[in-house]
Amino acid sequence: MINLAICDDEIEFCDKLENLLIEIAKQENIQIDIDIYLSGSKLLNKIQTDQACYDIIFLDIEMEEMNGLEIAKEIRKQDQITMLIYVTIHQSYAIEAYEVQPFRFLLKPVDRATLNRCFMKAYEKITAGDFYFQYKFQKNYYKVLVSDILYFESDLRVIWIHLKDGSVRKLYDKLNNIEKHMKDEKVDFFRLHKSFLVNSRYIIRKAYDHVELTDGTMIDISEDRRKEINRLYMESLEGDMIE
Repeated sequence: MINLAICDDEIEFCDKLENLLIEIAKQENIQIDIDIYLSGSKLLNKIQTDQACYDIIFLDIEMEEMNGLEIAKEIRKQDQITMLIYVTIHQSYAIEAYEVQPFRFLLKPVDRATLNRCFMKAYEKITAGDFYFQYKFQKNYYKVLVSDILYFESDLRVIWIHLKDGSVRKLYDKLNNIEKHMKDEKVDFFRLHKSFLVNSRYIIRKAYDHVELTDGTMIDISEDRRKEINRLYMESLEGDMIE
């Protein structure tokens, strides 16, 4: 089940977008649940008070009570993972919106083909990595969801698996082997340094020589990898793409 929210103060647009999403989900055999909010304050109250969680939020930028940029900044204070898709009549907001990591921008009026491409790209990213990483340690076999892994840390032959719940697992392997496995599974893990392999999903900020993860961890990017990591990060973010 993919949980969606639409936040726009134009009820006619909300209805149209909801109907299009239902059609697309039915065509693609994807189960979705949609909540509609006619103001940013109602959306924020649901997230902050009722702890509502959404996989994707379609967010109008030009709203009178509270614009989409302000809403997104508040959402990001407690949720770094939700995919934000801005719906707007202006392209000029792209640069200002970059700091809250939007997945995409959709220009109004939104047509079905464009929405289909955007939704499926988001769906593919949400479901990517939704499989188990299996490993052996001290004659026992274990598995952990790849989507729960923040990063792998290598210390000679010891690999530490840092999970989003704060726990750490241990195994004996080479980071090169794990990196190859993730590439084979087409999951975006970035090799920032010879000792760190990071799940790109949990990067909330990338500076020139380091990244910050959702749990506050800072990891350096080695000098020889900075250009490549910048390219990969920009490709994965897709925040500058306007449909």
